[in-house]
Amino acid sequence: MSTITEKIQEQFDQLSAGQKKVAHYIQTNTEEAVLLSAQKIAERSGVSEATVHRLAQALAYPGFSGMLQDMRKEVLKDQRAVRNLMHSTSQHEDSWLEQHFVQELDNLRETMAMANKSDMNQAARMLLDAGHIWVAGWRMGLAVTSFFSFVMKYMLGNCELIPQGGVAEYASYIKPGDVVFACGFPRYCSRTLKLSALAKEQGAKVIALTDSGLSPFTKLADLTLFAAGKSTGFLDSYTASLSVVNALINEISYLEKDRVKVNIEKMEMMFKTFQDNFEW
Repeated sequence: MSTITEKIQEQFDQLSAGQKKVAHYIQTNTEEAVLLSAQKIAERSGVSEATVHRLAQALAYPGFSGMLQDMRKEVLKDQRAVRNLMHSTSQHEDSWLEQHFVQELDNLRETMAMANKSDMNQAARMLLDAGHIWVAGWRMGLAVTSFFSFVMKYMLGNCELIPQGGVAEYASYIKPGDVVFACGFPRYCSRTLKLSALAKEQGAKVIALTDSGLSPFTKLADLTLFAAGKSTGFLDSYTASLSVVNALINEISYLEKDRVKVNIEKMEMMFKTFQDNFEW
C-alpha cells in the first residue's frame, strides 16, 4: 500500500496549483502537519481549507481524517520525526536559542539523509568540465550563491554570479558546454526558473540546489542537490544549503587538486599585487 509521500509524488503533476502548495507543505513538514487541523494546514500553505479537503480526495482518501491518519503512520516510522513530535508536544519549553540550534541541527541531519555521494561527485565533475559556470539565485539565496560563485571563481576562474537586474543580458551568452548552478527555494523565484529553462534550451547543463523532489527546479535540472531549510523564526534557514555547497567545493578540490592549486596560487599573487591596504 502506498504511503502518503508516494501518493503525492505519483499524483503531483495532476494536482491543481493550490493542491500542490498543500502537498509540498505536507511532504516537507510532515511531523508538524500531523498536529494541525485542516484549517491550520491551509493557513500554513496559503490556501483555503476546502483545498486541503480536495487534496485528500485527489489522493484517493475518503476525507481529511484518512489522509491525516496516513501522515501519522509515516511520522511513526521516522525516528527523527518521532523525536520532533515528542518535543513539540512536551510541557517543557527550551529556550528560544536552544530551539534555534536544535532546528539547525535537524536541517543538517535531514540534508545528510538526502545527500548522495555519487550525485555530489557528478555535480563536481560537471562543474570541472564546464566551459563557463553561471550561478543564479537572488534575494535570500544570495547567502549561498554569492559565496559559492566567489569560491568557484577563486578556484577555477570561469564562474560568474548573474546579477538579478541583468538576467537577460547574461542569459544570452549561455551556450552548450556551460553549466548553470541554480539555487531555488520557496517561494521558487520565477526568474531563476526561466533562466534555468532557457539554459536547457541553449544546450547548457543545469545543477539545481533546492528543498524537495516536488520543487519545480527538479524537473528542469540535469542534476539536483537537496537541502532542508526549516526555521523556528519567520525566515527560512540556509545553513544546510551552505553546507551542501561546501561539500561540493571540497569534492572539486579533491578531484582536481593540481588545477585548483595553480589557480589559487595565481589568485593569491593578484591579491598581493592589488592589495587594498596602504603600506608605509
